Amino acid sequence: MRVPVAARVLAALLAAAPSMAACAQAQEGSSTPFEVVPRRSAEPTSHRMAYLTAVVGAGLIAASFPLSHEADRRYATYLDETDVSKLDELFSSTQRMDRLASGSLLVGEAMIATAVWLRFVHRPNPEHRVSLALRPDRCALSYRF
Repeated sequence: MRVPVAARVLAALLAAAPSMAACAQAQEGSSTPFEVVPRRSAEPTSHRMAYLTAVVGAGLIAASFPLSHEADRRYATYLDETDVSKLDELFSSTQRMDRLASGSLLVGEAMIATAVWLRFVHRPNPEHRVSLALRPDRCALSYRF
């Protein structure tokens, strides 16, 4: 014997009706409704610090190339020098310029990596921030967490 589809749907609704009625009565009988918590509006985050870090990092990387060429030029001068009294000074000058070029390159690359992290990985939480407030009812510097 085949039971029509409409009869099966009606049977399912009648079976669930007592439990739905009990839930509705329980909700009506509660004296305190659930607290409505508003959603926090998504404030657009500024990526100014990431872009500034990237520009400074690129500038340091670009500055390392002329510094490196200057170190190479000084080394060539050191190799051509015949006066023994000037050799130590020229070699120290060459080392200083080479270290300056290497440091500029390394710090620039670190700043580029930091800029990528700030822009694409780090998600600032507005609840965890250091703020400066100049009001009589607040501390001058506060860290909220």
